[in-house]
Amino acid sequence: MLIILKRSGSAISVMEKRREKRLDEENKVVLHVRWNKDHEVQSFYSFSRDISAGGLRIMTDSPLPVRTRLKMEIMLSDSKKIISGQVEVRWIKSLFEDEVYEMGLEFIDLDPQSKIFLMEHVYKKIIDH
Repeated sequence: MLIILKRSGSAISVMEKRREKRLDEENKVVLHVRWNKDHEVQSFYSFSRDISAGGLRIMTDSPLPVRTRLKMEIMLSDSKKIISGQVEVRWIKSLFEDEVYEMGLEFIDLDPQSKIFLMEHVYKKIIDH
């Protein structure tokens, strides 16, 4: 989300409202959702567009409703380490005639080792750039 701070003449000052620095990178993502107790778990496969310590943005042809909680696994492209835990759909955006979407997913509950892998991955790349 962007916020306009001040407008003077033709110049516009803009501030990024995100809490965490995002890394533009592609990682394999698997999402697992159970629609209700009577249905089996359905899995969706995707790729991340970016990732941060707080969440990730993915591409999908199967958007899920905002506030849907699901289990996910991310294979980090560089280290091949797996991050797993729960995420929640925060937003959805149609990109191409309601056939391709972006979804913003917030990390809700990561297992302890996944938190360590994620922090090492994100902050190492921030420091290296």
